Amino acid sequence: MHCQRASFPVYALVSPSSVVSVSGMGEALCVGLARKVLIPCIVAILVSVQAVQANTSGGDHPSMFKPRNLQYYVQLRVGDPGLSASFIPPINTTFSAGFGAGTLFALNITETVSRSSKQLGAVRGYTVQTGYLGFPDSWLLETAMIIYNDGVYNGTIQIQGLVQQQLTEVAIVGGSGSFRGARGIVVVTLVVDQLPLRTFRHDVTFF
Repeated sequence: MHCQRASFPVYALVSPSSVVSVSGMGEALCVGLARKVLIPCIVAILVSVQAVQANTSGGDHPSMFKPRNLQYYVQLRVGDPGLSASFIPPINTTFSAGFGAGTLFALNITETVSRSSKQLGAVRGYTVQTGYLGFPDSWLLETAMIIYNDGVYNGTIQIQGLVQQQLTEVAIVGGSGSFRGARGIVVVTLVVDQLPLRTFRHDVTFF
């Protein structure tokens, strides 16, 4: 701290009811004020910053997901209560085929392709048919939330995109917890197709 000799009155507050006017004080006064006022203020600020960092980095806050890739499996069983094909009926099957039909789903996700492997959470959302020419003209708009917890990482991933027969690639439009503010893509691949059972692999890439 550099302090020049004062050429005008300097006011120092010494009590709530008294103010002492000093003038012409030199370097010694400046150093004394710095020690008594500035140093305690700096210490208080540093302590406050450390307290905030401790509150935001520990406790109930999950670890942030650092890797670029994540893989898990979505298990579907036709007829289970977590799949409702009658969520929204088509608008007019005679005029526009399945246009407007909605399916609501809540499906388990697992660590491996086996349905009995470790459960990591669920994927919950819906699809809406936006194609109106009938099969094979299918344009399913999907909006879903992936709820993920492997014991280390815990949070949600929001996805949105077009579901296709061959290759489905949907966008990651957000996230929370370990995936806060996530962006990227999810490639969905059908790996088991033995009705009533179906299993999809999700290959997640974060940007």
